[in-house]
Amino acid sequence: MGQRALSALLISMLIFSFSPCSDGQQQCAFTGAGSAQVRAGYWFSLYSHDFPVSSIDASLYTHLYYYSLPLSYDEANAGVSVLPHDQLPLLGIFSNSLKSSSPSLRTLLSIATDDHQANDSNAAFSAMAADPVLRAAFINSTLELARANRFDGLDLAWQFPSSPSDMTNLGILLDEWRARIGEEARNSSSALLLTATVYFSNHLFDEATDNLDYPTDAISRNLDWINALCFGYHKNSNVTAHGAALFDKTSHFSTSYGITSWLDAGIPASKLVMGVPLQGRSWFLRNKIKNKAGDPVVAAGPRQKMSDRIGVMAYSEIEELMKDPRSGFVYDSQTVSSYLHSGDLWVSFDSPEVAEDKIRFAQHNTLLGYFLWPINFDDSNRTISKQASDAWLRNYDSSCYRDEDGFKQAPSPSVAPQEDAAAPLAAISGSAQRSAKIDSCHLALYLLLCFLFI
Repeated sequence: MGQRALSALLISMLIFSFSPCSDGQQQCAFTGAGSAQVRAGYWFSLYSHDFPVSSIDASLYTHLYYYSLPLSYDEANAGVSVLPHDQLPLLGIFSNSLKSSSPSLRTLLSIATDDHQANDSNAAFSAMAADPVLRAAFINSTLELARANRFDGLDLAWQFPSSPSDMTNLGILLDEWRARIGEEARNSSSALLLTATVYFSNHLFDEATDNLDYPTDAISRNLDWINALCFGYHKNSNVTAHGAALFDKTSHFSTSYGITSWLDAGIPASKLVMGVPLQGRSWFLRNKIKNKAGDPVVAAGPRQKMSDRIGVMAYSEIEELMKDPRSGFVYDSQTVSSYLHSGDLWVSFDSPEVAEDKIRFAQHNTLLGYFLWPINFDDSNRTISKQASDAWLRNYDSSCYRDEDGFKQAPSPSVAPQEDAAAPLAAISGSAQRSAKIDSCHLALYLLLCFLFI
């Protein structure tokens, strides 16, 4: 073998050993702080009567959230509280019960906006985050609650900050919370996880204040990961609309847009977890013959037993509706979404097929994981929960390999969820640009090798 050929062979071996052109070698994003991967679910204590803790199949998850403890503000005494006494029994059994069957499971306690008193609850968050004394009291009380009830972490589900000062104070709160967790960990076996449940995009479109962006530097610096609420896009609409579309060429309200906005804002993929809903949005059609997406509606759908909310259906209720031979099911491959129409009722929801496509999208973009919201709304067979977990583990095992340190690394991105959705995926996710960068680098190396052989 000639000297130049030998040199080329050695260079080739070095190239494929160290992969210097792969943009730092794109990771499977399963190596984030606190976990190798996240297959999470939110269990709503509000629906514990229909779906008790004992009904949870913990084997389908790596992390489970107790949702939630609302924050209340006592204006007279200038104090905050996160301890409703009526939830003490549930708090006491949640982690203990689940970990008895799944010791590796990690549980987190979510402190959230109270949906039934959203304005007052968000005002409490705003007041707490703006006051150093209240912040300290809030932080200390959350740590005490987590430790006393065997939780492995804490979650902030402020839905949502509504002013620039709220966002600034949120960043300060996260700095102080992380510092206190670090201090507390010196006297504990391990540090508590710290996550946040956030808007689907890093920019809030629904607020009156313009240019309202999350403090992404503080988020990256302090949180183990964020859970993006990638659903509920069209709550108030006079036409039928996809409530959790993966793609939407006509607006910013899509999961792909939201995930990309977080990535573009500087949140690492290894700290980003994508939400998949187990609830659907329903409407009454103006004309039951006109039952496609974008057709006129007269009102939100009926109040449902599971959610006790107008226009919100649990997946288990939607599944029962699908058994009616008069109903029609449509999978929309352009938006990667599904809907059901039955008479004058129209429901947008995530079918098992959509859920699996979204899992593939998350892995295509090397996200840390996914979460289901809420797991109480799955059917008795845990259809969506199993579909999502199986899809994640199947793709996780087949698309990655372990390096010498035991971490999983991803090769080039996988195929887009749907062939006809590949174009919007490439345009929105930025994966095409990353792939082009890698291909250009490989071409340059190939030309170098050819030169050495000459």
